[in-house]
Amino acid sequence: MLRQFCSTTLLYPTDPIKRGETTLKVSAVLSRVSHVIVLLGTLLVPTRGDAQISPLLVEVRGGSWIPTSDLVGAQGFEGAASTDVSVGVNFVLRSGPFSFVAGFTEQRFGCAVTQCGESADFVSTAWDLGVRVNFREAGMVPWVSLGGTAALFDAHVDTGGGIALEASDRGWGYEVGAGVLVPVAGLFALDPGVRYGRSDAGFGTRGTMKTRYIIADVGLVLAF
Repeated sequence: MLRQFCSTTLLYPTDPIKRGETTLKVSAVLSRVSHVIVLLGTLLVPTRGDAQISPLLVEVRGGSWIPTSDLVGAQGFEGAASTDVSVGVNFVLRSGPFSFVAGFTEQRFGCAVTQCGESADFVSTAWDLGVRVNFREAGMVPWVSLGGTAALFDAHVDTGGGIALEASDRGWGYEVGAGVLVPVAGLFALDPGVRYGRSDAGFGTRGTMKTRYIIADVGLVLAF
């Protein structure tokens, strides 16, 4: 279902060749993740030996921000973005089959002068709020998620004589994702996952910059 949603609703480049290549890459990533989640959900039947996971979790996440389409909408910032780093911290409260998630993420990416007309490096700082649906309550826990984001973008623009900082208005977006919580030892767990997201933010007279991306990352989780 996740693969079908992303395959039919993502916004891809207008170039048919680029759109086809992007579709294949996104479909391949989501297909592999979906297969892993289904396998875990069907094979990992809870047993009496499975330890219950604490209802309160803190996770530190790190991974890659991967564009699924060109940046569009803001003059001078339109073109192919680069893959870069994504980091974040989440606070998770589990209640039955649901987990309520609040946190923030910082994402970095760039756009070269040959792609966008101007050379710029971007830093996006977003506050995130969402919910996860857990397929198990003990042991290894596959999950799917849906959430909203409120983000501010800083653009470090190379003017030729120096770096100019341009700040966006507050932008809004959403993310859908999937992953699996894996207990490691004691109070610690790992939480690999992948998320598709969209975030739009205005840059004054330049217009509204629209980003479409996938985040593939791993969380280090501490239970309380």
